[in-house]
Amino acid sequence: MKKVVILCILMKCISAQDYIISVFGFPVAEVKQTRSHHSTITFETRNTGIADLIWPAKNFYSAQFDSASFGIRGWDKKIHQGEFKKKLSADFNPATTELIYGSKNKVQITDKTQTIFTLLAMVQTADYRELDTHWFPFEHEGQLGKARFVWSDTATINYRKYKELCDHYRLDIIINDDSGKFRENSDYFMDEIIASGIVRQLWVSRETQKRIIQASIKTMGLPLIALIDE
Repeated sequence: MKKVVILCILMKCISAQDYIISVFGFPVAEVKQTRSHHSTITFETRNTGIADLIWPAKNFYSAQFDSASFGIRGWDKKIHQGEFKKKLSADFNPATTELIYGSKNKVQITDKTQTIFTLLAMVQTADYRELDTHWFPFEHEGQLGKARFVWSDTATINYRKYKELCDHYRLDIIINDDSGKFRENSDYFMDEIIASGIVRQLWVSRETQKRIIQASIKTMGLPLIALIDE
């Protein structure tokens, strides 16, 4: 009986969602998000179908954050895209409020600085009134800037046989031109997510346990849509 209780607690504390990414209706990748409501979020991605034949990719991202402010406390990634492989990690030093990459590179941030991953965790927890148009300090692989969610409306998203009432956001990211950039090569997602001129949108369920139901990025007329798969 005790084991059953522990399992139920763990199920409430940890949630996982699967997503299918498509371009013009054709599936090109799968994403698995695992989220601890307290301090961790991870994403596992892999190309599928024709995309996998042309350019196989299998990437992993993980971030740790403060459970109250969602400020970054550490993160890492493991990238395998075609012949390109890379590992990168950073740890937060609370004494100096620096994000430390390896032994040489340090980025001065605040204890409330966000990354793309902590923002995705926060939007699945906070009420839209707490987020709407509020600028957050932002860090991205050594680059600094700011980010905000702009609440647009509520919309019903259809997937499979389900319908979900969602808060619809636009995500704005601005990188400072004079911020540091110490890495030579990143990965496709981390490069594109901060690119200027793209439109980032999220639809987050309004239920008690919030989830991203749909997300989209549009750049140069090319729409990529991630839809929950359950």
